[in-house]
Amino acid sequence: MRRLLFAGLLAAAVVAAVGAGQASATVLTVCPSGCAFKQIAPAIAAASPGDTIQVAAGTYNGGFTIDKSLTLVGAGAGQTIISGGGPVITIGTFGAASEPTVSISGVTITGGVTHSSFAAAFVGDNVIALGGGIEVPPATDFHGGATVTITNSVITGNRVAPLTAIDSGLPCPADITITCIGGDLPFALAAGGGISSFGPMTLTNTTVSDNQSGGPVASDADNAGIDSEAGGLTLDGVTVRGNQSIASAPNGRFAETGGILANGGTLTMSNSSVTDNSATLAASMPSDIPGGTAALAAGMHVTGGVPAAAISNTTISRNAARETNSLGDATAFSGGLHTDIDITASNDVIADNHVSSSAGSSGHADASAGGGEFSGTFTNIRLTGNSIDANSAAGSASGEGGGTHFDGGTITNSLVADNHVHVSSPVGEVAARGGGVDAAVGATLRNTTVSGNTVDASGASGTVRGGGVFDAAFPDGPNGAPGGPLVLQNSRLTGNALTGTGLILHGGGLYLENEPLTFRNSVIADNSPDQCFGC
Repeated sequence: MRRLLFAGLLAAAVVAAVGAGQASATVLTVCPSGCAFKQIAPAIAAASPGDTIQVAAGTYNGGFTIDKSLTLVGAGAGQTIISGGGPVITIGTFGAASEPTVSISGVTITGGVTHSSFAAAFVGDNVIALGGGIEVPPATDFHGGATVTITNSVITGNRVAPLTAIDSGLPCPADITITCIGGDLPFALAAGGGISSFGPMTLTNTTVSDNQSGGPVASDADNAGIDSEAGGLTLDGVTVRGNQSIASAPNGRFAETGGILANGGTLTMSNSSVTDNSATLAASMPSDIPGGTAALAAGMHVTGGVPAAAISNTTISRNAARETNSLGDATAFSGGLHTDIDITASNDVIADNHVSSSAGSSGHADASAGGGEFSGTFTNIRLTGNSIDANSAAGSASGEGGGTHFDGGTITNSLVADNHVHVSSPVGEVAARGGGVDAAVGATLRNTTVSGNTVDASGASGTVRGGGVFDAAFPDGPNGAPGGPLVLQNSRLTGNALTGTGLILHGGGLYLENEPLTFRNSVIADNSPDQCFGC
């Protein structure tokens, strides 16, 4: 809903620009003293397309635009610092007929604080904030922007935060407690704390860390690390660490993607890490607001706008998606990886990510939480130590897929171990399931071990099911989506457990509900309190 709203606000008009001409390649030097230029911006103004700007050690002012094809070379990320501005560097010109090709290496980009973006032409200043460190705006007709390559660099400590909210077009319910605008919910978006790009982007041996998206006015805090909206994203040897998407009362409704959002073009990611990123929402919204509220995809999100994605030799760990809501329902899911398409993943670690949702005591507020949601072909994956907590003080609570809410595909030569689902509601109904794998559309597990996963719950009533694997219609019931065939081939479901006093416990190892099972050379053993329900 919020991404459709964003697209609708932007698709109103286009600004034209004229591309730069061509000239012979030259090296222009920038240094604190003794060079042709003391700052980078004047060197860019003097340069011709194809030139190289060589920047010595030192700290230089940000807040400039690269509007021609250039190579910017620093003395190393620890020595050449580009600081300040909002964004620190803009690459390309919004609405231009052609956009530059730019290479940046050996610099640190930091201290950017952005309150607005090219979207100001449509929605007003300070409503949509994009690109704290780097912004690459779209070309004419919102086609792909500049082509950018960044190597051996650091993008850290940048921030995006809108200052003004506008009418979202979504009506405020009667019980809303915040200030509505024209009878509608407020809208203000922050995205791309480190990078916001509408063009092809390649990062190599680069760190994107400790950037932030959100602020006290934001209704939507998105994509604190890397926001790749179009053109495709290639990452090799990249560290994305400690980025934070934060939304809070009074306007906060969504916090999404602390680390990486891939929303358009092919994603190729290898030899990289996505760690310690977060998407945190502290809401004060009633349950009946349009679209609800949610915190999701703390590590990374691959949307349906991406035609293909491959992730290899990469670690996605210690990321956290959290929502608390003092007035209504709370929803959080996908602490590590979330995909809306089938992807290919190999030799990856998805570990120690956390999801939590907590609904307050006002009214009948429900809490729900889910683990990483993805689908496709997964080979040699370690899916370990991930956890879910869903708690409601006055309503019902549910949690699913401690390791993964798997939307179909195959998991081969992998380990799904020591993942956990915990659900609690002192007065309401609880539903907890799929400590290791919640197979929402069916799954094939080959040469894979599912062990040591747990599901536990406490509540006035409810069910606890599928300590290792859960496979049934989602959501439960005759009108739910189908679960799907489950294939276990040369696999082991061992040492998984269900606990919950006074609750219905079924399927310590495997819970299967009206779904076909193919069982070949596999073992289901040493699970508690039973091995398999529905087999």
